[in-house]
Amino acid sequence: MSETRTSAATYAVCSVEITATDAAGGAARIVRDAVAGRPCQVHLCNAYTLSLVDNDQQMRDALYAADLNLADGTPVAWLGRHLGMQRPVRGADLVGEVVRQGDGHLRHYLYGGKDGVAEKVVTALAGHVPGVSVVGTETPPFTPITDGDLDALVERVRASGANVLWIGLGTPRQDYLVHRLAPQLSIPVVPVGAAFDFWSGEVKAAPKVLHGTGLEWLHRLASEPRRLWRRYLLGNPRFLLSAWRHRA
Repeated sequence: MSETRTSAATYAVCSVEITATDAAGGAARIVRDAVAGRPCQVHLCNAYTLSLVDNDQQMRDALYAADLNLADGTPVAWLGRHLGMQRPVRGADLVGEVVRQGDGHLRHYLYGGKDGVAEKVVTALAGHVPGVSVVGTETPPFTPITDGDLDALVERVRASGANVLWIGLGTPRQDYLVHRLAPQLSIPVVPVGAAFDFWSGEVKAAPKVLHGTGLEWLHRLASEPRRLWRRYLLGNPRFLLSAWRHRA
């Protein structure tokens, strides 16, 4: 991780430094940097994200350069129990916490999701924190993002006055983009995966009875088997092997 990091303790998972904090703590860091106009490259690290590190140079570079890697997944949180980790930081929870803590101080930009999803997220966030300021929404095409596309996005975000940029493109695409964007924007850039879908109501979150059990992935797999089977059935064993190989 780069030098101007949070002072919170970290622990290594698959060679990646994870900050030992919950959604409220992660949100507090993001809000502080947003209000101060400081860049903050954030990544939410679940088992699938970390399973890519050994063989994906782009992902490895992104996570190693991050200002804040958060444990987005019960197995990743479990590995930090010795530092007091009790639960993972889910993307949807992080969005809600940042909006709540930053009420009156933050201007949000939403980039990602299917057509119409970002607009539904705005409505849901306004119900969560009335008066929340969302200054831009975009649904990008599912095509590679060129350098020209990136430069244009940077200009749009700057022109909007946003001081938090949320990326909802799915792993690993969103993590690659955050790593490319962060050096050009003096604001937190946060990839939150399916959080847009959860906030919009397009996808139902796992039942609370599964929270903290390490089995929430079964609900996601059952909900979207064709899209997610590789992530869970191949990624989970790969994560366990990598975590074992890199154990202290």
